[in-house]
Amino acid sequence: MRIARLELKAFGPFTDRTLELGPGLHIVYGPNEAGKSSTLRALKAWLFGFDHQTPDNFLHANDQLLVGGCLQAADSREFAFYRRKKRKGDILDLHGNPLAPEALAGFLPIAEKSVFEA
Repeated sequence: MRIARLELKAFGPFTDRTLELGPGLHIVYGPNEAGKSSTLRALKAWLFGFDHQTPDNFLHANDQLLVGGCLQAADSREFAFYRRKKRKGDILDLHGNPLAPEALAGFLPIAEKSVFEA
């Protein structure tokens, strides 16, 4: 699995920010307060769901938090989806329709949330 795109629609300090990630290794760097940690939390929320409490609702209210992107499998299949901060129905297709959590299974077979936590 490869992360092809990360969309920070409404998360932390970001509004409508998209990171296109081509093949290869990517190193994220920048000065303090540039949004590196916020981007990592957005990636974790997108893949595994939002934490019950979040420090990333200071610009956008909880019910407006939205992250998305596109995953690419080794066989080049792609799966694009959004995730909103909700208890149920938080995974959405590109048109805003709810998706079952099982839809991610083929793209996240071994990844665990703990990989993104220090």
